[in-house]
Amino acid sequence: MNLKLKDIYLFQWIDIELINKIIDNSRRINIKKWDYIIHQWESSNNEAYIIQKWKASVEIDSKEVNTINPWEIFWEIALITDENRTASIKALEDLILLKINKELLHTIIKEFKNWKDIQKTVYERIMQNLKNK
Repeated sequence: MNLKLKDIYLFQWIDIELINKIIDNSRRINIKKWDYIIHQWESSNNEAYIIQKWKASVEIDSKEVNTINPWEIFWEIALITDENRTASIKALEDLILLKINKELLHTIIKEFKNWKDIQKTVYERIMQNLKNK
């Protein structure tokens, strides 16, 4: 699993030892098919999610606009800002998620010399998402 996390853009800067810390200190959760993980416009809970198994739908104003596949991260913006959610995420099948919270990530990233690279990468992803709307 740690090698799959290394492929996620957010973690490509981090060595395997720190990725293992993130995994060991994150929580796995199960979501039932058709359940919502996040609702559009709700407050940030300072958590991001990685789908380990199956797929989820991204909905804006109740319309599906994208799909999130296994080993993709979503709501990583919540790790750096407290803005409200801009879309809903619904399980298309029973899901297994890895939940990462802001406090954990910041604690671990402080050990990483180039943590600003991670922050820059997240901001670039946010800007790309805004351009794609």
